[in-house]
Parts: sequence; C-alpha cells; structure tokens
Amino acid sequence: MTGIAVLGTFAAGCGSSAAGGHATGASTSPSRPATVTPVTEAQAKTIFARYQKVNNQANAQVSDELLRSNETGPMLEADLAGNKRIRGKHEKKISAFFYRNPQFYIPRTSAPAWFAVTAAETESGNTELLVFVDTGGGSYKAAVGVWLAKGKKFPAIARNSDGSATAVTAGDALGAGGKISDYLTTAAAGKQPAAGLAPGPLTSKLGKNWAKAVKRTNGGLRWAGGTSWKVRPQPVYALKTADGGALVASVSIQTLTYTAIRQNVWYQPDSAFFGLGPKRYYNRFSGERLWEFATHVPPSGQADVVASASHATSATGS
Repeated sequence: MTGIAVLGTFAAGCGSSAAGGHATGASTSPSRPATVTPVTEAQAKTIFARYQKVNNQANAQVSDELLRSNETGPMLEADLAGNKRIRGKHEKKISAFFYRNPQFYIPRTSAPAWFAVTAAETESGNTELLVFVDTGGGSYKAAVGVWLAKGKKFPAIARNSDGSATAVTAGDALGAGGKISDYLTTAAAGKQPAAGLAPGPLTSKLGKNWAKAVKRTNGGLRWAGGTSWKVRPQPVYALKTADGGALVASVSIQTLTYTAIRQNVWYQPDSAFFGLGPKRYYNRFSGERLWEFATHVPPSGQADVVASASHATSATGS
C-alpha cells in the first residue's frame, strides 16, 4: 500500500496554535436586539478580560461548555473541533494566554452591537484582531479571531470625535471574502487568479503552496481531486479605515476532496485532520478547513489580506 501526505497547514496563516489563544463557531448569526446599545470602552475592557479568563479555564479543562459560554460563530466552531482533537490525543492542550496593549474599536450604530480589539499576545508577541458580538441582552461573546501575517500591519482605523469607530455596512468592500475565496480556488487549480488582491503570504504564496500540494497528490496517479474555497454567508464585520477604506473580517470554508483512482492505495491527510476522522483513507477523502481573514480594502487599488486563522473542522471518507 502507498501513502501520500498532503501539505495542509502553511506558515502563511496563523491559527490557534500560533499563539495558543483559542482554536474558533456555529454559523448561526447573533440575535438582533430591537435597539442597539453599544458598550463603553470600560465595558469592552471587562468583556475582553473575561474572555481571557474563561477561555484559559476552558482550555485547561478542555471544556466545550465553557467555550460555548464565551464564544460564538467561527471561533466556537473551530475551538470545538480543536477540543475533539485534544481529547483524542492528536493535539496538545492550549497553554494559558494573555494580551498586552489592547486597542478597542467600538461602532455606535451597528446592529447587533459589536466591537473589535487588536492586541499582542504576551508570550509570542503576535498580534490578533478579535471581534466580540452581542448575542442577546448585552451578553458578548468572541466570534472572530485572526492573526496578523508576518510583514503585514493593520491599517489605521478611523475615529469619530467621541473616539468611536464606524461600522461599514454596505458597499463593495464587504465582498472581500468572496474575492479571496475565488482567488485561492483559482490559484490552487494552477490557474492565474483575477486581479484585485495584492500579492503576499495570504494570497499569492498561499495559493501557490496549495497548488503544489494538489499537484503532489494528483501526480502520483493514485488519487485525483483538489481543493476549493467558498465564502460563508454569515455576518461580515467591517470598520472604516483612516484612508476612507475598510478593514473587513470574513470567513471562508476550504473543502479538500480526493478520490482513489487505483486499487490498494491509501491516502493520509495533513495531521491537522487527525482526530476528526480516520488517519488513512482508501477510497475517498473529504475535509474542511475554516478560514478567517482580515482584509484592508482601500478606496482605490488592490485589497490587502493582512491577517488570518485556519482550523481543520471536519474529515469524512472511506
């Protein structure tokens, strides 16, 4: 029998293992309150501190219940998958994490209410952008967490006279996630993606790496298939930037599908899928990775994907 491993995790994107902060939730949208009451910065600081405390407790106990009390959306979905891998001894427990120098960005008019934080993880120094959402009755949970890519920086966020931020709720910028998905799908197929996204670790480099992985698997004439990305239709969180553009947080699902074209062969996916399904597949394999992206969309010119997180969430096959 022949085993073929596929490169599934790239240094271009940092997930929970990059700084140990979290693994990520269900695709249901947060409930929409009848009126919007944004938090004050003092309240946001309290919510952020609680997030660190409860998630550290959840990680120490490998507790799904505690995660559900503290997270929602894509963050929860990925973290629950991470806990499954940890319980199966395929991943180490997440070490305690803390942040320094948090910066808070609080829109005043968005519904449901939400706010964003950028902060450096104390031990690694890596910078994360997190989004916290009011899931009903002023109960905030972390929904998104993306890590700044090497060599990139977050754009300056526009501030109003009262220090608040402005949520971008309409316009072409909100389609950034779809453009990233189309770009990576085309690049992974070995084709030239459409213009519009700046080259970098989360676009040109990531696409080329996946194209090599697909070619490596298909090149053995034992398995055939490929990979594609599709933007997830769920809330997109976007802040107006100082240049008049937007910083957009979006979520995409990457699907890997391979089918055996010879008998008596086996396929081993990237170890990130271990614990979510068997380690070896003999007829077919289908796996999903959840990708969170943060993209700076300027008023003109190419959009720049500056941050990401990637987590394997499912694996099936036979």
